[in-house]
Amino acid sequence: MFLLKRIIIGVCVLLIISSMIFSHPGQAVDAEKRVEEETVISMRISDYQVYLKNHPPLDRLYRQGETCVFLVNSKELKSVRQAGAAILTQESLDSFLKKLPGTDALSRQAGDINGAYHNYNETRTLLQELESRFPSLAQVTNIGYSIEGRELNVIKISDNVSSEEQEPNIFIAGCHHAREWISVEVPLLFAQYLLEQYPDNPEVRRAVNGAQIYIMPLVNPDGLEYSIHTYRMWRKNRRYNGNFSWGVDINRNYGYMWGYDNEGSSPNPWSELYRGAGPFSEPETDAVRRFLLDHPPAGCLSYHNYGQLLLYPWGYTYEPTPDAGEMEMIAIEMSYRIFQVSGRFYEVGSSEALYLTNGGTIDWVYGTFGAPSYTVELPPDSFKEGGFFTSLELINSTFAENLPAMLYFVNYFITEEKKEKTRQNKTRIRKPIVKK
Repeated sequence: MFLLKRIIIGVCVLLIISSMIFSHPGQAVDAEKRVEEETVISMRISDYQVYLKNHPPLDRLYRQGETCVFLVNSKELKSVRQAGAAILTQESLDSFLKKLPGTDALSRQAGDINGAYHNYNETRTLLQELESRFPSLAQVTNIGYSIEGRELNVIKISDNVSSEEQEPNIFIAGCHHAREWISVEVPLLFAQYLLEQYPDNPEVRRAVNGAQIYIMPLVNPDGLEYSIHTYRMWRKNRRYNGNFSWGVDINRNYGYMWGYDNEGSSPNPWSELYRGAGPFSEPETDAVRRFLLDHPPAGCLSYHNYGQLLLYPWGYTYEPTPDAGEMEMIAIEMSYRIFQVSGRFYEVGSSEALYLTNGGTIDWVYGTFGAPSYTVELPPDSFKEGGFFTSLELINSTFAENLPAMLYFVNYFITEEKKEKTRQNKTRIRKPIVKK
């Protein structure tokens, strides 16, 4: 009888612990951190290409000559060793991060919209304040909820904001990846700039009067909160996948050519590039899908960092799109305008030039609507120069150098010729290139 009681008590304790972990997976921080012990390693590109034949892709930080530097967890490190790939260098993530510039971006400074990083609540509040200050020009809409129940907010900016006009829709998004904090700030500052400068700036007036501009600064609010409060390098959303694995890369979860291969995304829930259980399986991407189907875009900008790149489709294949010439021209014009402000060069190319991706935002937007779409990788140029940790003092200058390019992009679609092409594209679906 005594033994039976001990067994029953033990089972009850296990059930309580299990319920604590699995009903609130985001709170099981210690268990997750033990599994997610992360290390920075480097290996030859030739070895990595061999590794990719039988393993999912790793989280690449940067390339240096014929070697690449990766961020790996304990499982990935074990798989690299078992595959026989030569690890050239290895050090803890903490040690690696201490060497980087921009260390003030390892933490967050709340405050005014200028010169600070914003969490979910602050971003939401600022959007609401803009709507309140400019009620005839701005309208905030909740288009859905994240996996943890946070609102997914879009601010519409237009001269007749409460009406649906026959004008091109421009969609601008930030923070698909949680650790890319600067990608929240550039779209947020653009919204503020458009509204505050509307009375006196002719270029802004043309954009706001001629287009319906939809800005979604924060696509991944759960991931951002986790990156701020728990683990700065977190990338994915906060879905619990089971077996102590968290997160889907929502920029691999869009439906166009989702899961095309295992190089451009990963079927492995442990991977930083995990594409999810199916196309649009995540509430964040499904909300974007439903919103854009109701508001077909003429053009799309999706902000990320780092790399100083202007990338256009396709990402899933090396084959060019039917509109590659036009999209390259737009990107070159944007890059030139950035260079005129800061002297900083943003490289132009199709998305696969960085690395192959499938299930990405811009492939889906272009593939579905025929709309010129871009991933804008903000500064710095490399991880060694700060990577995801853009210093607080560089937030405003990063926005300032991108501002002329953003205004050019919006105004590009306002001509009558482009309006007509936009109307045609809204009924045209791009057929994917079939893998042979």
